[in-house]
Amino acid sequence: MGIIDRFEEEYVDVSSSRASLRDLLELIAGSILFVIGASGFTFYLLGRTAAIALAGVLVVVFAVTIVSQAYWGLTGRADYDEGERDNGAR
Repeated sequence: MGIIDRFEEEYVDVSSSRASLRDLLELIAGSILFVIGASGFTFYLLGRTAAIALAGVLVVVFAVTIVSQAYWGLTGRADYDEGERDNGAR
């Protein structure tokens, strides 16, 4: 089993379970800290404009991630369960 297969297997494992409220809160808190840290570091190195641009991009990326995790947390991930059965048949 290659490293890509291992990452894919771990990703499917994590994604196939429902996200709890605690998981979502951890994701939100981590996202906020990451945006603040990355923006501060960018401000220090490249200036205000670059820091604001980076913060904007990161906020969009993390917002999409949080919304998708909340959605899958509510609905579950039956599509991964079907995919695991298909992969097991090989």
